[in-house]
Amino acid sequence: MQNHLNREATINLGSYYTPNFLVNNVYKLLEKWVENLNDYIFLDSSCGYGDFFIKDLNYIGCDIDKIALSQVENAKIIHTNSLTNVDRKKFNISNNDRLIIIGNPPYNDKTSIIRSNIKKELFSCDKTLVYRDLGISFLRSYEILKPEFICILHPLSYLIKKTNFNALAKFKNSYNLIDDLIVSSEIFTPKSNTFFPIIIALYKRNNKGMNYEYIKNYTFKTIEGNKFALKNYDSIANYIPKYPNQKDTRKAIAYFHTLRDINALKRNQTFMLHQNSNSIKVFEDNLKYYVYIHFFKKYSYL
Repeated sequence: MQNHLNREATINLGSYYTPNFLVNNVYKLLEKWVENLNDYIFLDSSCGYGDFFIKDLNYIGCDIDKIALSQVENAKIIHTNSLTNVDRKKFNISNNDRLIIIGNPPYNDKTSIIRSNIKKELFSCDKTLVYRDLGISFLRSYEILKPEFICILHPLSYLIKKTNFNALAKFKNSYNLIDDLIVSSEIFTPKSNTFFPIIIALYKRNNKGMNYEYIKNYTFKTIEGNKFALKNYDSIANYIPKYPNQKDTRKAIAYFHTLRDINALKRNQTFMLHQNSNSIKVFEDNLKYYVYIHFFKKYSYL
């Protein structure tokens, strides 16, 4: 964590220290795919303390946090909001420069009910970049800068959750995921009640881009040495509604709390005695699936 920030600012800015072993894994991926790193300019547009500036390379570091920037070494620094007036000129990069983007951009869901009282919109964005999660706004901004490669940390949900994937907009139409390593958010927030997968993702510019079928068939790798592909798994969303279905006029036989994801299931109750704005109507034909989820929570130590 950037230790000059209080808890509120840390959440708003998404400001967490990136451990050196994760930074080293970023460079391992890059060195595997890029012939000569010295031929490139490296931009981290949310660099914080400059955790990624560990090699003898041509670095540019930008951040909205002036105090953090004052601690950056081994890079040209720019104090700016990297989500406004985005173009290469802003970062002193010419159109002829070969560019790689690196870093650990903020991922702060501004619409989340959780801790909403201490979340506020510190970042103004160009219109085409605006999204509820700042991380996706940053990925959209990278596409405008047209780097040859992008190697960053971000929540795996940006790729595997179809709504998030589609929100990547032009980014997904211009880049392919070519390599990766998945770690747990526990590395950053060991005292958190919930953890989620974070991907160290290496993207390469490709005019064909990638669609969701590409992601479903992609083989992801974990830091523990395991592999998996989405195509080998089914989703409960194929069987039941996960969100309130108030427009369904059928008579409900029970009510169930909204099912955003596993972490939401961990935080929230399952069956509800009374209907409210967070209720899913349960019907006779899908009751068995909600019963399964109820006992899944009970016996899987969520």
